[in-house]
Amino acid sequence: MSRLLRPAFLSFIFLGAIAGLFTYSLTEAEWVSHNNAHIAGVWLGLLCGLTLTAVRWRGWQAGAYSLALSIITAGEAVGRVLPSITNLQSQTGPEIVWLMHVQLLTLFDRGRGWLTAYLRGEGINDTGLFVFLLVVSAWQASAWLAWCLRRRQALAGLLPYGFLLALNVHLSGQAFGVFWSFVVGAVLLVALTAYWQHHADWDARHLDYPLELGYDWGGSALGVTLVIGLLAGIAPLAGTPKGWRTLSDLFRVARLRTADTAEQLFSGVNPPALGEPLVTARTPNLASIGTPIDRGDETIMWVIVSDPAPPPPQAHAPEARLPKHYWRSGLFATYTGTGWEPVEFPPLRAVPEFPAPLPGRYALRQHYEIIAPHSETLFAVNWPTASNVELRYVAADESAAVFGSATAYDVTSWATQLTAGQLQSAAIEYPVEIREKYLQLPAELPQRVRALAARVTAGASTPYAKALRLQTYLRATYPYSLDVPPPPVGHDAVDYFLFEAPGGFCAYYASAMAVMLRVVGVPARVVTGYATGDYDYPRGAWRVPASAAHAWVEVYFPEYSWVEFEPTAAQAEFVYESESQPVAAGASGGEPVQPAGGKILVWVMLALGVSVLVGIALAARWASRTGSRTPRERAQVLYRRVRRGLAFMGLVASPSVTPSEFLAAVAPQLNQKLQTALEAVTQVYVRALFSPRAPTAAETQAAQRLWAWRAWLKLFFQRRLW
Repeated sequence: MSRLLRPAFLSFIFLGAIAGLFTYSLTEAEWVSHNNAHIAGVWLGLLCGLTLTAVRWRGWQAGAYSLALSIITAGEAVGRVLPSITNLQSQTGPEIVWLMHVQLLTLFDRGRGWLTAYLRGEGINDTGLFVFLLVVSAWQASAWLAWCLRRRQALAGLLPYGFLLALNVHLSGQAFGVFWSFVVGAVLLVALTAYWQHHADWDARHLDYPLELGYDWGGSALGVTLVIGLLAGIAPLAGTPKGWRTLSDLFRVARLRTADTAEQLFSGVNPPALGEPLVTARTPNLASIGTPIDRGDETIMWVIVSDPAPPPPQAHAPEARLPKHYWRSGLFATYTGTGWEPVEFPPLRAVPEFPAPLPGRYALRQHYEIIAPHSETLFAVNWPTASNVELRYVAADESAAVFGSATAYDVTSWATQLTAGQLQSAAIEYPVEIREKYLQLPAELPQRVRALAARVTAGASTPYAKALRLQTYLRATYPYSLDVPPPPVGHDAVDYFLFEAPGGFCAYYASAMAVMLRVVGVPARVVTGYATGDYDYPRGAWRVPASAAHAWVEVYFPEYSWVEFEPTAAQAEFVYESESQPVAAGASGGEPVQPAGGKILVWVMLALGVSVLVGIALAARWASRTGSRTPRERAQVLYRRVRRGLAFMGLVASPSVTPSEFLAAVAPQLNQKLQTALEAVTQVYVRALFSPRAPTAAETQAAQRLWAWRAWLKLFFQRRLW
């Protein structure tokens, strides 16, 4: 237990506590909603700094290496180039490589956008720039603190942390107790580091000192810490208004100079909280993309369908593939740059009767009971063809919808039952009416949106292949979030989602896919309604809650009309299997938050990457230093490294002690394996220095192999932890 109270061990405990406090303060500030990339910056930077202390690099070399890793980490936090665990499980190797390639190029496009906006003096609404700089700053501050602490220079290492923490506490309006806790921890860490340094110096010079000195030193340090903490706590209370005005005047010029720059670079950071919408039968508002959607669990409607019911969870039956259906209401054709204009239905237009289902479709009967207040636009699956309420039909683009004020009604739809083979081989000769309406794009659509659509679909030869490419890219690249700030005024909504927003919800995903499909010549539109919901077994119906409000995409295939696709990452895809495979199971429910397991894997992989890169650097350094040495020189290098390792374990000796004397003094403190290893290394070292017959390369290698890593690890736990 006494090992736990060693100054070095306590210093690392305080190091972790200070890093944790810094992480907590940044997380509480929540500069960018639902983005905690700074956590990886703090802790991976700390790991990098501790690792670099074991490398005999110069300061500028370690700093350059740490900066490079921090930029890579920040780029991954913004661009999400590495595949998530979901992508690794569901995609092949070439698909993953393709996706990483596209995401990397998109990250470069965002970087060019930042630079261009800055040079033009325009505001940068992309919060990715703020996240990037925050991760780099947190990484570098943590790495610097670890580097300085290992060299027993805690005060210098704490300065960047203190500055960043004070700035964050002040700008985010956090309680002063956060910074006060940092001050107390910092003073204790400085005191412990100073004692650690003196303790090591006394041991190295074999100076005698009382064991109780540590307790005296600790008591004094604690007293000084309490005094400083008390002064820091009452300082804000003791300041007079005049004094605060004087300080404010001193920094007023600096504030004015930096305010415009901060507003330009980070205008999208820390948006105001949005009020909760009222709970009604309200689908996503696509007139203005970015309008918040309902989140409540109140029941909107019940839906009974003629499809078989899903097996109950307690039945443990083999999972059957059931058709996936959404309850569609709104259809949108014209993209304005900020939203969509709906399809116009002529009133009282008769719906053509089909004597039999069209190819790839089957008759699905539905019964709706709408509980919540609703508009005259009612709900139906994909292509309604018969109903006991009013149906309207647009012959030119084969659109059909249900209208009326009824709260209970029946509909029959031609539901989709297509295969991938049918869609892959579908014709591409689109009617003129379809091309005119559903390939429409505003002339002001940013060029980088067009370039990204072409890049993602490069090599895809059919409309179905292009739709799958875009669906896969959107689902794998952009995080699902309901708390995304709306697009800035005058900014294209799709461009904002693809290159600047910290995430998005269904309206963003669907709009992006429809627009990019139109860019590459595939007619598409956005539709709204509700996702499937939850199946209620006693009632035998689907319960549709308010949170199931949803928007998705329909793509036009000349032989099969409009076919559904699901680009939103939080929902299961519409699966179109080959004819020899069972039909895909449909997921139900609203739009749950995207699982975060993949992100955890990404950060673990990144941490392993840091360790691997450092290991490669150490191996290269070892090879460069040992490859051209003579056996005599190798024996001397081996002995010096062994002595440094033992010194790290606390086994040090005065420079005047001979190797044989050191062996005699240290051997009793080692286990049998390490005793044998130290004897062998000492023997080849003495021969290398004093004997005319130098040790051979084989003898030196044999001595080196005796230093097994398990024995080293056991010694480390004995000397450093216990």
